[in-house]
Amino acid sequence: MFVQMPLKMGLRDDASFETFVAEQESVAVALNALQTTLSGVRGGAFYLCGEAGVGKTHVLQAACRFVTERNQASVYLPMGDESLPLIPDVLHGLEQTTLVCLDDVDVIIGKKHWEAALANLIVKSNVQGNTLIFAGSTHISHWNIVLPDLAKALVSVLPVELLPLADTGELIVALQRHSRKRGFELPHNVGEYLVKHCSQKLPDLMELLNVLEEATLVEKRRLTLSLVKSVLPHTVD
Repeated sequence: MFVQMPLKMGLRDDASFETFVAEQESVAVALNALQTTLSGVRGGAFYLCGEAGVGKTHVLQAACRFVTERNQASVYLPMGDESLPLIPDVLHGLEQTTLVCLDDVDVIIGKKHWEAALANLIVKSNVQGNTLIFAGSTHISHWNIVLPDLAKALVSVLPVELLPLADTGELIVALQRHSRKRGFELPHNVGEYLVKHCSQKLPDLMELLNVLEEATLVEKRRLTLSLVKSVLPHTVD
């Protein structure tokens, strides 16, 4: 069961561990450890760190899906969404949940009541044997922590640094995994074209994938290079 704390939030259809591409071996090892933890009876705590667009939200939602498919409860909270009326009390009692994912958690650091609630969640979740996954843009070592209790609780959290995909081949693999998850195939030559002529940043490429998916549905055609060029006329050969 996926618990939608902020009701407007949901899991992205293509957010799964199968569609995530880890270029660095250390990240692949960490994600395997995460899945092992989620499959076991003993939980753990992880912190995903990296710049925007490296896949932090993807991993958080993939973890929620992983747990949900095993008929267990998960919660995903985007702490950085200013449109949501989040208060520290929202974390109260979440230690009873199999998996809690907090996105952009570093935005609450330095706020005493939030830090107290977070420290309490970490400690109690550990006692309950449940799993926490946080995500943020800054390393824990750079956090301006106010409460010693939080600093102490964070010792049990495993940091995992996510880096942008830099290899052309890995970018194409990521696109192909996402397109396959959506029900259509992205040929290798199309992937090469997109990376060469459009962008080498995965978030940009994912936006293009949305456009191309819609085009295949409207045109009722498989994805080809000629279709891409007609849909994205601003690209050049």
